[in-house]
Amino acid sequence: MLISEAQLNDKKFFEEIKIKSQDFIDYDQFREAYDLAKLLEQSIDQAKGFKDRNYELYRLYKEIIIKMKWVGLPIMSENMAIDYFQNNLTKIFNISWYNLENLWRKLTTILLSIMVFGERDKFKKNLIQALLNNQEKITGKKIIVNNQEKQPTVANWMQDYISVLGTGKINKLARTQYLINGKNTKDLNEQEKNRIKLLFDIYEKLKLSSLTIEGVEEEIPVDEDEIKGIIIGGVFETFKEEKVLYHEAAKKAEPRIKTEAENNLAELRRMAANYPPGSFERKAIEEEIDRVARNS
Repeated sequence: MLISEAQLNDKKFFEEIKIKSQDFIDYDQFREAYDLAKLLEQSIDQAKGFKDRNYELYRLYKEIIIKMKWVGLPIMSENMAIDYFQNNLTKIFNISWYNLENLWRKLTTILLSIMVFGERDKFKKNLIQALLNNQEKITGKKIIVNNQEKQPTVANWMQDYISVLGTGKINKLARTQYLINGKNTKDLNEQEKNRIKLLFDIYEKLKLSSLTIEGVEEEIPVDEDEIKGIIIGGVFETFKEEKVLYHEAAKKAEPRIKTEAENNLAELRRMAANYPPGSFERKAIEEEIDRVARNS
C-alpha cells in the first residue's frame, strides 16, 4: 500500500522513516532498505506535483531513497547499478560503513547472477564507462588534467588516473606514489584521499576479466595431493591444516633471486617509514604492501 501525500508531509512520519532507514543501514538490511526505497519512490510519484510543492522535503526523501538503494545494491538490476555508478556514486560516502570490501561484496552478488562470464565482463565495462561519464564532484578544489584546469568530478579524476597510470596492468609502486605525491593528490585532505582511493580501487577490480583467475567471482577449490585450499580473487589460500606443511616446504626451498615483487615490497616499506602510523599515506602504502605480499 502506497503512502499518502498527507503522510509524506507529516513531520512525525518523516522522522519515523528517517529512524527506520538508519536502522536498515546499521544492520545492513538490504532487502528491507530496497523495499523502502521503492515504496517511497512510488508514493512520491503518485503524489503529482509533490516535488514542486515541497521541494526541501522531496530532497530529504530523495537522500533517503538513494541511501536505501545503495544498501540494497545486491538486488539492483544491472541497469540501475550502472545508473547509480554514473549519477549517485558519491552518495555512498553518506553511509559510514561503505568501503571497498562492502561495495565489492554487494556488487559481486549482481555479478554472480550473470551466468555467462562474457556478459559479466560486458557489465563491468559498462560500470567503468559509467564512472568515466560521472559528473559528480568527488573532491573540493579544481584539478589539472592534461595541462588543463578541470572540475574535480569522478570523470576527470578517472581521466587523470588513467593518463598517469594507463589502462592496463598497473605498477603497484607507481600507483602508491600517485596516490600520495601526485600533482592533484598531494594536497587533498584525508577524507578526499580516501574517496578517490575507493574510486580507483573499484575501477581496478572492474578491470579484471571474469574469464581470468584474478577476476572470476566464484571461489575456486584446489584439492591436490600435496596442497589443498581455495583461490579467492586470484589469491591462493591454503586450508589451516596445510599451512604447517607449506611453511616447512618453503624453508627447504633453494634461495631465490629477488623478484620484481620483492623489490617493490622493499621500496614500499622504505616509503612507509617516512609517514606517521595511522596517516592516510602510511595506511595506503601498508595496504599495497599487504596486496603485493599476498600475490607474490
